[in-house]
Amino acid sequence: MSRSTGMLRRSVLLPAAALVAAMIGGGLASPAEAAAPTANATAVSTTGISVYGAGFGHGRGLSQYGAKAAAKQGLPAAKIAGFYYPGAALTAKGNPSLRVRLSAIDGGHFTFSPVTGTSVTGVVATAANGRKVSLPAQPGWHVARSGANYVVQKKVGTAWKTAYTLAAPVRFSGPKTLKLTYSKAKSDCRGGTTLTFTGSLTASVIEGAPRYVATMPMDTYLRGVVASEMPSSWPAAALQAQTLSARTYATAKISASRYYDVIDTQQNQCWDGALSETAATNAAIAATAGKVLTVGGKVISAEFSSDSGGYTASGGASYLPTKADPFSLASGSPAVNWVKAVTPAQLAALDGAGGLLKVTAVKVTKRSSGGRWGGRVDSLALTGTVAGGKTRTIAITGTTFRVKLGLKSTYLGFTK
Repeated sequence: MSRSTGMLRRSVLLPAAALVAAMIGGGLASPAEAAAPTANATAVSTTGISVYGAGFGHGRGLSQYGAKAAAKQGLPAAKIAGFYYPGAALTAKGNPSLRVRLSAIDGGHFTFSPVTGTSVTGVVATAANGRKVSLPAQPGWHVARSGANYVVQKKVGTAWKTAYTLAAPVRFSGPKTLKLTYSKAKSDCRGGTTLTFTGSLTASVIEGAPRYVATMPMDTYLRGVVASEMPSSWPAAALQAQTLSARTYATAKISASRYYDVIDTQQNQCWDGALSETAATNAAIAATAGKVLTVGGKVISAEFSSDSGGYTASGGASYLPTKADPFSLASGSPAVNWVKAVTPAQLAALDGAGGLLKVTAVKVTKRSSGGRWGGRVDSLALTGTVAGGKTRTIAITGTTFRVKLGLKSTYLGFTK
């Protein structure tokens, strides 16, 4: 789900599942039989169909709009977290170091830019072989991969000229704050071409490609997350509940098995460095400092989404159950109820290159969780015609249906 004005996003979105091209047999009503729409089936008219839905995002764990409503009703952050992650306990885990993969410059390069003034000062580059270079004050330093090394370049006239060649991985540290100008804009979250953060930066070569990781304490990382995930104008208890979710989620991702812990996009959580910091969200981080959610002493995977639509989805764990969510229903979220018109051409395009020219009927074949319409859609069947007028039925996943049609969630049906 993309972040947009008035609607939040969830960093843990499942990627669009591949279209299942296999034929399925039986169990699908004919277009004539499905003429009257039900929650699970509808015929496709010449103008298309209407899809009715609720919520925004996958619906697992914390509902951000629900947290807002619960806070307005007077619930403190701990009780909000307890509602959305039943059985989880607040546990002190300190302020561990976290490694954040910088998605915008995967395979690219960057320039150190002045944080203040006109010069970059105090940066120390430490190479894999232990060589250390204190970079002299310059208006900027350009860093790019060169084989198994990184070159650090300064501007000479209008061109970048190599001043140092260092064995990868190279760690850049020294100043409290670093500012990077990316070789290409970040397309996710707040976007932009610059990043300012407190911490260090490591430039590596992973599987033959340049990769960049910012390292900092957990609560420093959260200063660039919370306001990217929830409006800072929302009640303090909601911001604190969001902070508990975000800190817990990131803590559970810490692993020595890879070169980073989290990525700076919706794939995990939006992180935009100092650009996202606000006084209100920093206060929420301070108020919950070091606290995470655990079950049986283990840090949980504290997923969250924008709006559950009034019923949370199961995440396959005791602390991520499917349950009624009255807070989301009372939140005033623009996604509590939604409807979208889908054209016949859009439905036919769901088959990709499979050859379906016209869709005559749509049917939900499997749902999970609970709530309206019988729960969220796991899979559907599309029946239509291919070249020569032959009838074909294909199966697609609920996620494919949602993503390709631009729907807010898979919590949907074909009647209100």
